[in-house]
Amino acid sequence: MPWHWIETGDWTRNPDHSAGMLRERPVAAVAVEQLRRRWKKILKNGKPLAESDPQGRHRLRIRAKNLRYAAEFFATVFPGKKCTRRRKDFVARLEQLQDALGDLNDIAVNGKVSEELIDAEQTAANQRGERTKKAFAVGRLSGHEEARIAPVLDQAEQAYACFTKSKPFWE
Repeated sequence: MPWHWIETGDWTRNPDHSAGMLRERPVAAVAVEQLRRRWKKILKNGKPLAESDPQGRHRLRIRAKNLRYAAEFFATVFPGKKCTRRRKDFVARLEQLQDALGDLNDIAVNGKVSEELIDAEQTAANQRGERTKKAFAVGRLSGHEEARIAPVLDQAEQAYACFTKSKPFWE
């Protein structure tokens, strides 16, 4: 059963000094440290959102996801109405940021897949001495996705700005 690990897992008897120090720390202190560290990374890396490449935005999305999971995991460590209200607001703003960054990632992935599809189709058609009509369809799809970038990027920037105004629920 999973709860056995909590009570008797290897971590409870690991002789390593740093592991022992970590075991002795209150969970609230560990939670604050983890949440603050993740929060600061998002604040640091989200500022040049419009100038970030798709990989940078994707990394930011993963950081937002990890912070959201950590916030939900440590929810019971910070009880009370005020903390609960702040945490719900914090998580909701993280979700908005994560969703907008996810849309941007989808657009980038769709562009890459479209290019690969056309390259493969063109190669096959050239070998057969034919022209392909799929290029037109993929071009239309690519154009549609390209037109979505600006509004979705604006949405992501707004979500980021909104998130930066969130008050940490752990303080």
